Amino acid sequence: MRLLLYSALLLLLFSCKSHEAETIKIEDMAVLADGWQGEVVGRSTESYVGWDVEIGDADSDGNNEILATGCPGSQLNMYKLEEGEWKNTLLAENLARTAPGMGLAVKIVDLDNDGSNEIILGTGQEGAGTAIYYTFRIEDFQLDTLSISRPDFNKSGYTHNLAPYDIDGDGMLEVISAYCGHGEIIRYDYEVGLKEIKARKIYQLSGSGEESLIADVDNDGFVEYITSNSFRKEDAKVEIFEFDAAGELILPPRLVIDGYDGKRCFYASVIIGDVDNDSKSELVIGWKQDQEINKGTILGYLVGEEVEKKYTFAYEDKDLDLSYFEKMMVIADADNDGKNELLVSTRGDNLSERIKSEHMGHLFMWSVSNKGIDRELLVNLHQGIAGSSWIDVGDADNDGLNEIILATGQGDRTQKGISYVLMVEKAD
Repeated sequence: MRLLLYSALLLLLFSCKSHEAETIKIEDMAVLADGWQGEVVGRSTESYVGWDVEIGDADSDGNNEILATGCPGSQLNMYKLEEGEWKNTLLAENLARTAPGMGLAVKIVDLDNDGSNEIILGTGQEGAGTAIYYTFRIEDFQLDTLSISRPDFNKSGYTHNLAPYDIDGDGMLEVISAYCGHGEIIRYDYEVGLKEIKARKIYQLSGSGEESLIADVDNDGFVEYITSNSFRKEDAKVEIFEFDAAGELILPPRLVIDGYDGKRCFYASVIIGDVDNDSKSELVIGWKQDQEINKGTILGYLVGEEVEKKYTFAYEDKDLDLSYFEKMMVIADADNDGKNELLVSTRGDNLSERIKSEHMGHLFMWSVSNKGIDRELLVNLHQGIAGSSWIDVGDADNDGLNEIILATGQGDRTQKGISYVLMVEKAD
């Protein structure tokens, strides 16, 4: 069935050229590091246009687009560059089915390996109710709803990332997600045609599920499942699980990382990638020791039989503001020099977290070389414009080079406001 949640007026407003993007300049939004340039892709009436932003071929036309989902209207927007102009299509709104609500995680994936991409999306419920898991396909700038899952056994309201992978070798991707609230880890299996989803709980965390990743974190040629078991005083953990030959989790987790330097923490954010360009993946963890004290620590680890701390990117640093980094850390070649970097943006929404914030709106980039680690402040968002941003790196404008896309947030996430999608790139 088609999800026709927008009217002809909304199509006229959002599918045409973005006048805001035309008139607002990047210098009105932020200070960029020397040698970097940018532009405003679009403007939103969501106070947070991004709790996730993804670059990929969302409509399977051979070119990349930008998807962003946020709050309080739980919208899904697609930004597409056509004939040199960014066009913004409102694909859906009120996905959480309550207001205020959140679009909290979105991915572009080919679930059935047929060469055509699908969209998977998970919601965040600000009020009563549990998170909703959607599967969509985009056709002619409209969103087809393929399937919806809201299992009764899930007691949590917030989706924390979606990890797609063919873990059982049947040719279809499965999706594993972690849930904030009660800590369910849920696996979704599709039937042929993607119209039916089987959902089952495969693990129960002691805290809230704050991350869900499937990757070969220990470089042994096989993927693992990695989650953050967090949002509990002095009890945050990163847990790493193996899969058996049938694609089921082997319990208990093989490795558990429960803080740094003997310090127990409240929160942990996780990303995996080759941060030092040695052809091996590293595990990067952003630690927040105390919920009410804004000091962030970002460490890089080499995972084998045990876990070895390898890099210190930041240590109890106030410049990282609230120091929650879910979907705000990326390992990629952002400057097109052929080497990966670590990029981390910051959150400053103390009105929702009830923690004092400086609303810094920073985007940092760390580069690892044989000379050491260099840190650069790439983007410093102007106060009053945005205090938070969510990031992705990829070829958003289809010019053959990578760009950084920032989806911003400002103010009270339960109220309407103004936010922006920005593109930042290395200058020619």
